[in-house]
Amino acid sequence: MKMIQSLSFGIALSIAFAGIARAEQVPVGVVVFYGSADYVSGSGSVVGPYSMPGDCQDALEDAITNAVENLGEQLNVVHPCMPRWSFRGLPQGEAAPYTLAVVADTPEESLKVTRMLLEEVRRARVAYRADEYEATLQAIAKASASK
Repeated sequence: MKMIQSLSFGIALSIAFAGIARAEQVPVGVVVFYGSADYVSGSGSVVGPYSMPGDCQDALEDAITNAVENLGEQLNVVHPCMPRWSFRGLPQGEAAPYTLAVVADTPEESLKVTRMLLEEVRRARVAYRADEYEATLQAIAKASASK
């Protein structure tokens, strides 16, 4: 019986640490991505830091889906994943310069609207090649720091 308890505890710990490991450990002084969502209840979700915007958006969508489907939250606004420098102490506004209002009457409708908004953000990043631009800026910054 003690062995089963030990196994259960070990499984619980590994699940807990798997959830913690999603956010990356990113060195200070590089571009990272954060995203967030605010719910009608006053609570919210924040994801980041991520070195890739797609990873950040996937994590944001997962957090939002979990909050709506498992906690019954209804979205109020979403702040899509945006780049910011990974320095400490930046003003709060730096992390979420864009606020997208989610107009909906039910939690399920708010999830649908949010998914549509975040898909539009994803399409805009692709259309305007934002990932390539940000990668080029990172390379320039690294090259200038190494000389």
